[in-house]
Amino acid sequence: MKLLIDLDPIVYRVGFATQHKMPDGEIEAEPIRYALSTVKRFMNGLLKDTKVEHHKGFLTGKNNFRYTIDPEYKANRKGVGKPVHYQAIRDYLEKHYNTEIVDGKEADDALAENQTNNTAIATIDKDLLMVAGNHYNYVKKEWKKVSEKEGTKFFYKQMLMGDKVDNIPGIKGIGPKTADKLLDGTDRKDWDKLVEEKYEEFFGEGWFNRMVQNTQLLWMIQTDTLMPMNIEGYANAKEE
Repeated sequence: MKLLIDLDPIVYRVGFATQHKMPDGEIEAEPIRYALSTVKRFMNGLLKDTKVEHHKGFLTGKNNFRYTIDPEYKANRKGVGKPVHYQAIRDYLEKHYNTEIVDGKEADDALAENQTNNTAIATIDKDLLMVAGNHYNYVKKEWKKVSEKEGTKFFYKQMLMGDKVDNIPGIKGIGPKTADKLLDGTDRKDWDKLVEEKYEEFFGEGWFNRMVQNTQLLWMIQTDTLMPMNIEGYANAKEE
């Protein structure tokens, strides 16, 4: 089995773990060699724990298309700086751990594209639960198998709830439990209609454009999986 590793969270976890905020507010970082030895120890432990034959890492690069769709995408993260050793850690991973820099989209999209029956996605990012197949949480050290139905349902849950972490608005009052109740009480073939009705009810006049936008922001680029919410049709409709 080949392990597909989401490296973006690892860069931040290691980076912030190897620096400290001083009483005067200044940031003091450990020496670079300490940060690099920390990421090396983490990565080697991950590969040992999963016992995989091969691996490939993915880091988000430049020109993520989602910012073109919505300039407010992840705008709630403004002011949260990068770790001092951010670039040094990225460079180390790229050099030593078979890493691809993903331009034009996110590492998540590339992970979704590369997922097959013979791979496993290693991440702590909940968004990737919409991708069917093997998953490994490298913090909890837990394996999970996501079915096609479970992956598709997770996407529709995100459509209903939105994603506060990425500044994607959802339907007010709908959290995980309510979303589960709505979807479990509706046939799969009617999930599109359910989402449409909820968006029109909550967003009013601009509901359709909001739904199109959220679909494009939330859906991972999966080449072998039928796109839910008729994303291509919605995208064309928006352009017209």
